Amino acid sequence: MTLATLATPTAPDPPSDLALAARPRVIGPGWEVLLMPERLGRLLTSALAGRPARTAPLGWVFAHAGRWGIFLPPESDEPAWPPDTTYLKAGTSLTLPMPGARPDAWTSACGWVSRDGNRLSRPLLVHPLLTALADEG
Repeated sequence: MTLATLATPTAPDPPSDLALAARPRVIGPGWEVLLMPERLGRLLTSALAGRPARTAPLGWVFAHAGRWGIFLPPESDEPAWPPDTTYLKAGTSLTLPMPGARPDAWTSACGWVSRDGNRLSRPLLVHPLLTALADEG
């Protein structure tokens, strides 16, 4: 499994059934994932909104079951991320949205919040902001 596989759109409209909107994947190689509460994900994406996609520190963002996730380069788990987050290393199983699926604002269903720019977030730029936002909450 590569990130290129995740980028191939196959569903132009979001499926209405959550089971159809998500599928299990094995993380990596070449990418890992940071999960965070939806509230923290919204704060982070809002803080970075308006930056050009090609230079933005935040890559693709997905939602699933009330958690938001971002893709990170391997070995991005140091320094430690804020306590409310979960870092998933390569080899871990994870449910990801089908390409083209969008999250439902009312049910927190599985979907892509953003797929602009680079797939991988830039941990050296995202980490301090996410840590500050988590400390405020």
